Amino acid sequence: MLFLMATISAGACSDSEPNVSPAKAANQGSAVPVVREEADLRLPLDDYDLDAAGRSTVQTARYALIAECLARFGFDMPEHDTSPARYPANADYLGWLGALDVSVNGYTGTEDQLLRHRLPARDGIRGYPIPAEQDAVHIGSVGTFKGKRVPPEGCDGEAQRKLNGQAPGPDGKVPARPHIYKDLYVLMDDAAEAAVSSDGSRVDQRIAESTARWSSCMKAKGFGYGRPSDAEHDPRWAGRREVPDGKHLAPPTKEELETATADEQCRLQVNYSGARKAAWSEAQRNIIAARTEQLERLRNLQQTRYRNALKVLGENPS
Repeated sequence: MLFLMATISAGACSDSEPNVSPAKAANQGSAVPVVREEADLRLPLDDYDLDAAGRSTVQTARYALIAECLARFGFDMPEHDTSPARYPANADYLGWLGALDVSVNGYTGTEDQLLRHRLPARDGIRGYPIPAEQDAVHIGSVGTFKGKRVPPEGCDGEAQRKLNGQAPGPDGKVPARPHIYKDLYVLMDDAAEAAVSSDGSRVDQRIAESTARWSSCMKAKGFGYGRPSDAEHDPRWAGRREVPDGKHLAPPTKEELETATADEQCRLQVNYSGARKAAWSEAQRNIIAARTEQLERLRNLQQTRYRNALKVLGENPS
């Protein structure tokens, strides 16, 4: 069994944040917005993307097109879920716990959030099983199958090309390559890397200072952690995230609930997510300034994919 999996955004979670004192942090500006609720999580590059409902529409149309293609080769499309992800797209980028109700659910949130909504929150793509006998046709690793020509990059490539239509890609080439719309998420990850380097060598000063205040707050509550990711991924409960097929999410322990509740209170008290938003926003604005034309093409491509998705689904684009 092969799996087409959604990509976890690099730098999205707080694991990559190093233990860095403010003195060793990169010297960035000091403007920090207050982040307390989901509406505060928006970042500059979101203006170039679809919302959760739009991404759901595109994925529904994509899988319908793949199913039509697979049927030509005698295959049925596996069951799949294209419903909108009910989790804030930037919550993990910004270390915001507000959507999880951690005092009840701990760091994983509900089972539904963990298994269906948190991973695809950024790009709307959920993984689904591809039967081994369909794989070559699905991804186009063969040129023909049972005497029939397989589309370049398989049925998925064909579906992506139909959604892209004649829109140019971010590189200006027409038509856009099948999966090039994902360049937007690569740029988002580039901004994450600029804010907090994945190798632990650099962290935005605003984040480092907020982390130090968070650690002091936690110590005052009786918890000795240096950074939020240390608490969130404490080995005592980090394994709950790995839910075997056919099994259910294990309930949180009293210790996890107490830690997560204190953690969220301290993050809010020191405006931890606000510091991350300041760093991420600055990094994203720098990318926008440097790649304005590329991003305008990406925005047009995303909108074209949405309009074409509506046509595939028999809806009238407004």
